[in-house]
Amino acid sequence: MRQQAASCSASWTHSEATIRCSCTPMMPKKTAFVTADGVYCYIVMPFGLRNAMATFQRMIGMLFKDVLGKTMEAYVDDILIKSKKKEDHVQDMERVFSIMERASMRLNPKKCAFAVRGGKFLGYMMSERGIEPNPEKVKAIMDMEAPKNLKDVQRLTGRLAALSRFLSKLADKAIPFFQIMKKANPFQWTPECQAAFEDFKVYLSSPLVLTKADPGERLYMYLAVADLAVSAVLLKESEGVQRPIYFVSKALNGPETRYTLIEKTILALIASIKRLAPYFQAHPVTIYTTQPLATVLRNPMASGRITKWSLMIGQYDVDFKPRPTIKGQALADFIAECTARTEDESHDSNDFDNWWEMYTDGASSARGCGGGAVITSPKGFKAYYSMKFEFKVTNNEAEYEALIAGLKCAKALGAARLKVRMDSQLVVTQMNGTAETREEKMKVYRELAEEQTAQFEQVILEQVSRVENAEADILSKLSNPPTDDPASSIPRHIRGFVRQEVFPAPATDVIQVEVISIAEPNWAKEIADYLRDGTLPEPDEEGSTRRAAWVKRCAPNFELIDGQLYKKTLGGPYLRCLPPSLAAAVIEEIHEGICSSHQGPRTLARKIILQGYYWPTIQQDCFNHTRKCAVCQQYAPVPGRPASFYTPMTIALPFARWGIDLLGPLPTAAGGRKFVIVAIDYFTKWVEAEPLASITEFQCQKFVWQNVICRFGIPEQIVTDNGRQFVGRGFEAYLAKWGIRHSKASVAYPQANGQVVNMNRTIMDGIKKKLEDYTSTWTEQLNYVLWTYRTTPRTATGETPFALAYGFQAKVPTEVLVPTHRTKHFRPEDNETNLRAELHFIEERRDR
Repeated sequence: MRQQAASCSASWTHSEATIRCSCTPMMPKKTAFVTADGVYCYIVMPFGLRNAMATFQRMIGMLFKDVLGKTMEAYVDDILIKSKKKEDHVQDMERVFSIMERASMRLNPKKCAFAVRGGKFLGYMMSERGIEPNPEKVKAIMDMEAPKNLKDVQRLTGRLAALSRFLSKLADKAIPFFQIMKKANPFQWTPECQAAFEDFKVYLSSPLVLTKADPGERLYMYLAVADLAVSAVLLKESEGVQRPIYFVSKALNGPETRYTLIEKTILALIASIKRLAPYFQAHPVTIYTTQPLATVLRNPMASGRITKWSLMIGQYDVDFKPRPTIKGQALADFIAECTARTEDESHDSNDFDNWWEMYTDGASSARGCGGGAVITSPKGFKAYYSMKFEFKVTNNEAEYEALIAGLKCAKALGAARLKVRMDSQLVVTQMNGTAETREEKMKVYRELAEEQTAQFEQVILEQVSRVENAEADILSKLSNPPTDDPASSIPRHIRGFVRQEVFPAPATDVIQVEVISIAEPNWAKEIADYLRDGTLPEPDEEGSTRRAAWVKRCAPNFELIDGQLYKKTLGGPYLRCLPPSLAAAVIEEIHEGICSSHQGPRTLARKIILQGYYWPTIQQDCFNHTRKCAVCQQYAPVPGRPASFYTPMTIALPFARWGIDLLGPLPTAAGGRKFVIVAIDYFTKWVEAEPLASITEFQCQKFVWQNVICRFGIPEQIVTDNGRQFVGRGFEAYLAKWGIRHSKASVAYPQANGQVVNMNRTIMDGIKKKLEDYTSTWTEQLNYVLWTYRTTPRTATGETPFALAYGFQAKVPTEVLVPTHRTKHFRPEDNETNLRAELHFIEERRDR
């Protein structure tokens, strides 16, 4: 929004009944309506038509093109005339009136204001001071009482959102409101919510006045990061003072909260660009930040997320500079409120002198491999450390070896806070999390280095030039000198103070240590004993009663039924509590048994809970089990970014839209079968698949008849690709016979049938893992893979396809091995009653 520092202005609204925008000859017939007096139609454009607003805006742009953006602003039927001098105001209005007179436009006198110094326009107060919030919107919040239910909280956040451009750190301050709005949490107005509510009222009691951006001038932006939100402020500099133009904030959701600090900083910039695209398109912008954004964004080895952000930022005139002195109290408040606990805060603290410095370098050549480190204490004392590697490594591996050895040495010298400087871009970017670590050996080295850095209070890694790292470079070559005289190339001030060490094996060599396990207490027995007769665990050897306190705290969440301990759940069935021996058997059966396909640890843990089992360390045990599974390690998927963003496709009815695709060729099985035809319901995610020896139109028609129509009824739509089996006349005629609409995914947009393509990948992954033991019988293993998929909760729905299709969870082989509450206490008459009751809830579950 552009606003001019006008000392005098006028505003008005057109009369709706007198708009003089004629309709085309074909339009009157399309706008006809019937009344008691006859049939009428419009010959001029009414505002009730769907595209009337856009048409009228185009007309305003054509008529007032000579004054728009200069002395006049217009949005549909709201017009503002602005003048810098009072003497020019009459002349500016006369020019606009003459244009309106020629166009036969009329005004609504009740909505006109002339020769005023400020007024409301597009929901904001415009004056010579700048842009101010609408007093009515501010008053609505100031007069609001503390919310008493969820609807009041939604009303409050909506009112705050209307004033978002005036509120610094809005998302971060409103985090307490967002927390209680989550459906999983019952409504509870906490003291944190009340404090945030009062803070907003205090802030709005004297709201900021925003300024405008002059055409073409350079703008500036500060970025700030908090744990659960990112913020930014766009500003201009005038007469040595920085004045805000627009405040932007964004709450972090899900994976965004786990971004690294530098990724969150870039995300703050991306959110600002999306919100303020017109400013970035019309102005050069300087970004003030404490993070090395320019280096990270230009890094060719950056992760896929950062690369995508770099392309988005690169289309604008943006440059980056270190944060200077804040010139304006409002902006100083913004920075003080929003800045996260970054490394630079430690730099500016009073204990800056407690930082140690270390330069490291690694070298690999035909003569040998080595490393060097120069460690400087806070008082300036230097320790020179040279390493000789009696094993062959690459140059990057030598850099990691030198870093790990240097960190150990610095820790031994008593360093707590350490700045590490090295010339290896790869190691620095991988350690800082701004580049992906693709090679397995590099991942091991990075983990070892992270283990060492975790022993310090704080470690900062920076990349420097080879010139700045000259001393460490000399030390790395000390053990393998280029001449016969080892000391000839070593400076005298280093030669007598070097500590040399020989490393016979790389840091990645793991020494096998026999692990002696200590029996853990049986948690289920302890809770069961307490519930049965109040017996608590005895204090340990040190006299600690923490175990007894844990049992008393957890006991209300459990219940004894016929001597078996069960865990209560939030609205779900009881979960049978398992001892370690049975827990291991359940994990093995669900992960590797008949109804399994070697799923990941998170999915495995969710499936265990869904099937009715519980023990306190489910997630950790699932993670340890999958990490040791050879099949999972061999066929683990390599995550990567998609070729394009996914577009969700919504459907209101189950089994109304199916996606069908072909998979293969696979290894030839019995009967010459080497293809699979796959169908997936877009609503319930239910999957049907059948192995085929040949893929013809007839086979596709037979599959649709047997596996879709006969089992789930006639669908409304089937989505396929452009394979010849699907675009042939026979298949098209077959679908038309049943009244099924056939949609074909465009060759240029194959994502239109993406669900079934993703299902193909799931089937292939499952078959690969099963083929370890069933090389020539993959057709028989296909049913097991489908069973696994149908009984696994999907992220998109939160339910299993089986439950959405039939209204209850399937009984699986694990429940035969270890009976759950529902199988152990099964009564046919109660089951029939409950099944009929569940039918009333299935639509609600599907709608979620």
